[in-house]
Amino acid sequence: MFDPDPVRHPDDEPDRDERGPWLRLLAVSAVVWVALALVEWRLLSEGTFLWATAKSLYTLVLAPLAAAALLQDTRALGVDGVEVGPLKWAYAAVALFFPPVSGLYVYHRRVLVGRGSPSPD
Repeated sequence: MFDPDPVRHPDDEPDRDERGPWLRLLAVSAVVWVALALVEWRLLSEGTFLWATAKSLYTLVLAPLAAAALLQDTRALGVDGVEVGPLKWAYAAVALFFPPVSGLYVYHRRVLVGRGSPSPD
C-alpha cells in the first residue's frame, strides 16, 4: 500500500549549508554601486534616460542586494556559531543607502571570526 516517508523532527534534519558567495556578492555590489554613483554624479545629466537608469540600478537593485548579501553572510556565520548580534541590522540598514559600509562589516566580521575560532587542541 502507500507508505509515506516519515516526517522528521527539525532537530533530526541534516545541517544546512548556509555558506554561499555572500562576501563576493557583497563586494561586487558595493564596488559597482560606487562606480555607478560616481558616473551618475560626474558624467550624466539629471533627467536623462541614462541618468535615470544608472540611479535606478544602484539605488533599487545594488543597494538592496548588498544589504541582503550582508544579512545572508551573518546567517552563515550564525550556523558556525559566530554571532554579529543586533549590529547586523544597523549594517544592513546603512547598506540600503550606502553599500560601501560593507567594508566596515567585513572588518568587524574578521575580528569576530578571528576571536571566535576554536583552538586546535
